[in-house]
Amino acid sequence: MEFIRDSLSKYKSDSGTSMFVIQGDAGTGKSVILNSLFNEIQRSSKNSEDVLKGTSNYLVVNHPEMLKLYLNISKRFAYISRSSLERPTSLINKLQKEKTVADVVIVDEAHLLATSKDAFKRFYGQNHLQDLMSLAKVLVVVYDEKQALRTGCFWDEDTNNGATLKSFYNQVPEIQRGWYRLKQQFRVAAPPDVLQWIDDISVKGAIPKYPCENGNFDFRVWDDCGAMYEALRQLDDQYGQCRVLATYDFPYRLDGKDYFVTCGDNFKVRWDRYTPRSVLPWSERPDTIDEVGSVYTIQGFDLNYAGVILGRSIGYDAANDCIKLRPEMYDDHAGFTKKKNIEDAQVVQKRIIMNSLNVLLTRGVKGLYCLLYTSDAADDQSSVDLGGRRIIKKHEHNPKVRVEPVADGCDVLMLAQVTAVP
Repeated sequence: MEFIRDSLSKYKSDSGTSMFVIQGDAGTGKSVILNSLFNEIQRSSKNSEDVLKGTSNYLVVNHPEMLKLYLNISKRFAYISRSSLERPTSLINKLQKEKTVADVVIVDEAHLLATSKDAFKRFYGQNHLQDLMSLAKVLVVVYDEKQALRTGCFWDEDTNNGATLKSFYNQVPEIQRGWYRLKQQFRVAAPPDVLQWIDDISVKGAIPKYPCENGNFDFRVWDDCGAMYEALRQLDDQYGQCRVLATYDFPYRLDGKDYFVTCGDNFKVRWDRYTPRSVLPWSERPDTIDEVGSVYTIQGFDLNYAGVILGRSIGYDAANDCIKLRPEMYDDHAGFTKKKNIEDAQVVQKRIIMNSLNVLLTRGVKGLYCLLYTSDAADDQSSVDLGGRRIIKKHEHNPKVRVEPVADGCDVLMLAQVTAVP
């Protein structure tokens, strides 16, 4: 608040925007801070003795499920109106049409801001943040580059792909900017061993050591998807908000039809349905225990328990003992749309898969269940050993059985190409 008040008091029409960045990994409390901050800004705007008096302020998020959450929260906060909550494209178009400048714009999930033109969504600029910088006196930006999930909204501080937040931040005069890093994990109430396991597999791409101590956090790995789902259903009866999630490795199209995530012979559950008119976010609706959530429906939200299915785009490199990524197997074709500012598509596609994995594995407050499911065609390894535990059933065989007489009283049952049981 001090930064915002100071920036507004010193603002001049030719001084440009002031920017404060709050950076933090998933679960470090970024959105919680924004809720309190925006309510305080709006409360102060009613105070006749505050520099914020009469200011025009907005909170924007480029995520339909998160916007539902904020709209619901606004009902409980007297100072937050629905009209102050927007998608970035809507706010940009509104301010440009009115030829006005907002006083304070809070940007949640800034890593989802568009980094290229998207005419389909009525954004005709080159970058959401670039436009917002010209339309706000003060910007507060919440950011985690490890949660960028599409080429059209790709933020990366280490390559020349997409956009970098630092490049925009450095355009702001030094006295008009600030950057703070959140480090403490608040969501995943797990001991360091489990947090390290998540970081190893979803950030470093390493084969993690199996955690020695889980504490009160329920961490398990499964080789039976149906059994994992049944366990989650029972936990949902007890705690609520226990859901199955999956990487985008199972077919899905936005055409009004139902699509299913199928793992083996005992798990076939519908992908989450597109429900833009639903008041509650997907994670809060009781009926979604009968669905599998994607990275798009769960990003930004907590679950009590998350059961994560890692699909065929994530495999095992036996030669190097590490994660093997297969972008050609990833089914989110819209996420891999060609963009002019993407110089190395292969690198970006792999980063998006890793980012989606990181998002999925950091949802569970009380527990995390994992299962890796990969088709025979994608990987000829029969299992993956992570730190001494076989966490993943890689193959679901449906062998043809042929019995051939070889001698009196002795048959050979052929179970697989290289397996024979007398």
